[in-house]
Amino acid sequence: MDTRLLEKLNTFLALEKRLRSASDESQIARIACTDSQLLLAFDTCLFLSGPALTLTAASNVVAVDATASEAHHWQQLARENIHRANTQPPLQLSIPFSTAAVGAGTNNKTEILHKTLVLMPLGSARNADLGCLALLRAKALSEQEQEILRELAAAVRQAMLALRGAKRFSLRHWFRRRPLIAAGLLLGVCLLPVRQSVLAPASLAAIDPRIVSARTDGVIREINIPPNARVEDGQLLFTLEDAEVSAEIDRVQQEIALYSERLRMTRQYNFQQTSAGHKLAEAETDLAIRHLELDFQQAQLEKTRVKAPASGIATYTDPAEWIGRRIRAGEKVMEIVQPDARQIQIDLPTVDAIALPEHARTVFYAESDPLSPIEGQLHYHSLLTSEGENLPASYRLLARIEQDHPQILINTRGHARIYGARVPLIYYLLRKPLASARRWLGV
Repeated sequence: MDTRLLEKLNTFLALEKRLRSASDESQIARIACTDSQLLLAFDTCLFLSGPALTLTAASNVVAVDATASEAHHWQQLARENIHRANTQPPLQLSIPFSTAAVGAGTNNKTEILHKTLVLMPLGSARNADLGCLALLRAKALSEQEQEILRELAAAVRQAMLALRGAKRFSLRHWFRRRPLIAAGLLLGVCLLPVRQSVLAPASLAAIDPRIVSARTDGVIREINIPPNARVEDGQLLFTLEDAEVSAEIDRVQQEIALYSERLRMTRQYNFQQTSAGHKLAEAETDLAIRHLELDFQQAQLEKTRVKAPASGIATYTDPAEWIGRRIRAGEKVMEIVQPDARQIQIDLPTVDAIALPEHARTVFYAESDPLSPIEGQLHYHSLLTSEGENLPASYRLLARIEQDHPQILINTRGHARIYGARVPLIYYLLRKPLASARRWLGV
């Protein structure tokens, strides 16, 4: 083997060894610019790093100033031609420059010379931010020198990628190299126990509200309290139309006056004729019947005036919806509730029903104040389903309040999260997809 070729091969191997042992990219740049002089003949070697091709190192220079005018010139030239260099590396450009020949008198002449700028990109389509090497020399590279430059660029690229790979952790690369460990970790994560939960519409409902209803059929004439007003026991709440009852009372009172006069005359006649005793008994009976009828009509009149059965807050809708409306006996008009006696009422859709332990934990989030959750504990779970106008088939759940926020009013709507038993994470994530697949497949 040729001695010179063997020396260059040893030099290249030594250069690769130094590149592999470099501790950072700036050291790789200095080695590539300075030690490559043993392989290639050039005047200057520049290392332009990053996608912006910033000058970071130069041959036989300890430190470089990327803001200098000369550095700016070579950086601009490299940026203008880097796309051509990527298509046909290395790219050799002829760079003209002028020199002044010194002579006597006015015979000074300016001679135009040319140098060759060689651009060798270090990156690829996946690693476009590695930069490039720029060589400045008197003449173009030969085929053999171009091949050496390509190998040098490949060694520099491998060293930089190896250094970046050691500093940056790649999860995909780690999984690719350790498939069994990755599979074990994935299985462990899937079996990780998590608390199952479900979100359902809910509201704050009163505990044992007192229902206020009409005691007789009629039309509401007047409501005597505004909505959500505090009332006392026995306070008048609303009144039904009583014109017919009042007319009947007037009629019965007139009949009582008539039969009272008849009874008085019969008693006087009885003193004159003893045989008229049966007429006295008949008059007394007729008057007693009229008094009974008067008591009945007065009781009917009293039923038209509905009073509060207990103290509390009277809740109902807009009074305009009730005044003039005909209602039946027993029809609900109002509720009287205690503001402090309330619970969480939940309508859990059957499609979201999960296995709930006894006294399951519940958290209620009001729509008006979602940052003030109300915590509770489940104490009632209906076994029957109910369907509303805009709600699917649901189970009724009730929960006691353990941590309350008084600023949230009763009957406030929101959503409640109900926590069930612990299940594997894979079941928690795939419960609904599996249920949907079962319905579609019919299994």
